[in-house]
Amino acid sequence: MTKVLWKQLKIQAMISLCCLESSGGIIAGSAGLVATVSGKFSVRSVFGSRSTFECALQSHEHNLSEVMAMRPTIEKQKQEAVSGVGSSTKWSAQGVLNEEDKNQLLRDMLRADVDDELLDFAAGASGNPLLLAELALGLVEEGIIKEREGTVRLLGRKVPRRVLVFVKNRLRDLSPNCQQFLKVAAVLGKSFMLEDVSRMLDQSSATLLPVLDEAMASGFIIATEHQFSFPSDFLLQGVMESIPVPARSALQREALGESGRRAQAYDQKFWVTERPAEPSDRFKEETDGACSRAHSLIMNGKATAGIRAAERVLSDPSASAFDRLDAEASVILGHCLLGREEAEENAVRILRERGTGQGDVAALMALTSLSNARWRTGELAEGLSLGRTAVRHSDGVDPVWRLHFRLALAGKLANLREFDKAESLINDAEVGLHELTTPVWTAAPAAMRARLFLQAGRFGDARRQADLATAAAEGEAVPVLRPLAYSVLSTVSLYMGDLPTATEYFKRVQGELARDEVVFHSAQYAWTELRIAVKREGPQAAVDLLAERYSHLPTQRSLYIEDPGAAAFLVRLALDVGDTNLLHRVLETVDGLAGDNPGISVISLGAMHAYALANSDPAALARVIAQSPDPISVALATEELAKLYAAAAPGKRRQADSIYSAPQPTSSDDVGSQQSAMCWAGLSDMERRIAYLVSVGMTNRQIANRVHLSAHTVNYHLRKVYKKLGINTRVELARGAALYSSRAAIYSLDDEGNQSAGHLGGEAF
Repeated sequence: MTKVLWKQLKIQAMISLCCLESSGGIIAGSAGLVATVSGKFSVRSVFGSRSTFECALQSHEHNLSEVMAMRPTIEKQKQEAVSGVGSSTKWSAQGVLNEEDKNQLLRDMLRADVDDELLDFAAGASGNPLLLAELALGLVEEGIIKEREGTVRLLGRKVPRRVLVFVKNRLRDLSPNCQQFLKVAAVLGKSFMLEDVSRMLDQSSATLLPVLDEAMASGFIIATEHQFSFPSDFLLQGVMESIPVPARSALQREALGESGRRAQAYDQKFWVTERPAEPSDRFKEETDGACSRAHSLIMNGKATAGIRAAERVLSDPSASAFDRLDAEASVILGHCLLGREEAEENAVRILRERGTGQGDVAALMALTSLSNARWRTGELAEGLSLGRTAVRHSDGVDPVWRLHFRLALAGKLANLREFDKAESLINDAEVGLHELTTPVWTAAPAAMRARLFLQAGRFGDARRQADLATAAAEGEAVPVLRPLAYSVLSTVSLYMGDLPTATEYFKRVQGELARDEVVFHSAQYAWTELRIAVKREGPQAAVDLLAERYSHLPTQRSLYIEDPGAAAFLVRLALDVGDTNLLHRVLETVDGLAGDNPGISVISLGAMHAYALANSDPAALARVIAQSPDPISVALATEELAKLYAAAAPGKRRQADSIYSAPQPTSSDDVGSQQSAMCWAGLSDMERRIAYLVSVGMTNRQIANRVHLSAHTVNYHLRKVYKKLGINTRVELARGAALYSSRAAIYSLDDEGNQSAGHLGGEAF
């Protein structure tokens, strides 16, 4: 960024926060924004203290003539962008810009067009003009943007330090009680419920009303239909940054239920006055009384019968409070699995009538149901917050119900690639089941663990857990999750290059889905069939399948949430068959999903990956390799980046083609290939990323810039990679990476762009 542009940016940012009076003088757009002194002006923050622009601007005071000299060139652009910006002294709804004005303001401050990725990143300010101005200045200060051919481009999605400092300074203007309230709320997530904050603060909701009013008046939080929320990702991150790391970790553990909690009377306000110690025997199921009959029927796939059984309990005036809570929860669970609107209707009613309470399984099932619904539609922050609330309140409930709340949250965390947290929740749910006199439904943790291991690239572990889930019998079996386990086995076989076995397992998925029983819904069933079709018959067969049977899949947000690499795969499919309609549908869907969830990196990187393929952007592909937490996406990006490098460097074409077109090993090579795959699987996350980047021809220095390490550290990791793989040269590493990463591509194209069905070198990841 040139000095001239930097100077323009400083002045434009100041102008963007005030109004220029038509007579030529400067007036305050909001109280205290601008003060004029002896022909000069001084910017003050809307909070009465000196603006945090002072670091970038070096001084508050600038000659008025300097600004006015620039007015003719920028006034026309500025008027629409900042009209009404200074109308509020707080971060309230009145001071929030709409999407068009927000984008225009950013362009005005940077005095250039901005690329889509920068606009997407700036969405974290949620239209707050002050945060946008701080963001623009911070991006320039820290060199996170670069101007190229008249367009300012984002080099990395790092929130500038000055933005976080600005938020922390604003936080300090609030009362100590309000600061404490906001810090605890931030730990709970972008969206939170007041009772969760009150519980962590050991205060009643009523006593928190004054600080809640202060927090809302300051603009730090807003009220939504059922919860409160931080309106901006940058606000949330700034508040989190204000908490010392040790305290932050302790609060997060408490919020996730990993440390002791104090059960309070206000958390126990059920619709009944007290909870019986045991359910009535006549409502127990045959499984030694571990669960109710309604609950058991539903878990065995007989959701309609289970709902009827639960409704009979609710209509029985002699049913105990415990049995009624269980029946209410069963009704919600049954409707959830059937995909009916009644699930959400019942959930909203229960939460409206009595809120959440410690041990109220119906209210906790209501939270989980709403969490799942929000998650499927792409409202990830709210879905995660609701799920965490259910887990936090579920310590005292029966293990057969605690199972649902923990596994539901674990699935969401696994989708975000937070594998350790997800596995911890699954383990906790499993421990609870084994504490029962007769353990039941142990296949459920196994099925969810299998899915998690598949997402983590741990295919051997995934296969073992899926085998356990499908082999479980009688009380330990969970028929509603059996298709998911078979889908995992099919996908693992597909990645290992065993198409016949993958096909056989998918037939079992279809068999389970064809039974007159309800099952756990997942986009993975259609997605698995689609990839098998690609491998068996080629990309056109998969496109035909999308058109005939799964037309909804390209716009189904849950697919890209469960599998971030799916968008890139479908883009490659669309490009290979020339289907522009499919291409646009996929890109539009992932773009909207990323825009609605700007703070979730795995989603934004998934969208970036799709656009990188559509635009043949090697820099974006390299960034996916360096940053994506999804191992499948990393492998797929490596495959595509190698093709782009080969096409861009004809002198190296023959070598790259020979590496990435290696023949599939014969059966006599199976043992060696499996051992090689195991060696690759033994690499750490950073070692594997570096190996991939080496394999596509990057130097150590280029890799260092990508992964934010020194070239010396990259070389250290590379030596460890050589040792673990038993190789000595980059050529050997490139060949091994090609064999290992090609599993993600499922199919490849030859030099003329013709599909070569079944080209799958190597073995499992």
